[in-house]
Amino acid sequence: MNDLMTYEQFKTDLAIALHDHIPGIAADLTDSAIAYWNGHKVIYAYLRHDGTGRLDSEFELDERLFYQWYTELHSWLSNPHFKVL
Repeated sequence: MNDLMTYEQFKTDLAIALHDHIPGIAADLTDSAIAYWNGHKVIYAYLRHDGTGRLDSEFELDERLFYQWYTELHSWLSNPHFKVL
């Protein structure tokens, strides 16, 4: 992967990584956000702030958030880690 990851490239690479896992596995993207494959597409969700690891609400990963979290997302693609939902 080159160092200049694009928004579209990240979304494609993440979808491929998640599609290859069994249901109930999520990409642990940031301290407050995960992504999982729902059988049709990638769903992005915030985690609750109470430390339980439970989902709070879904959101769309737009370009603004992508660039805000660029360092974390680039790091995740370099060393993917997952969690069980």
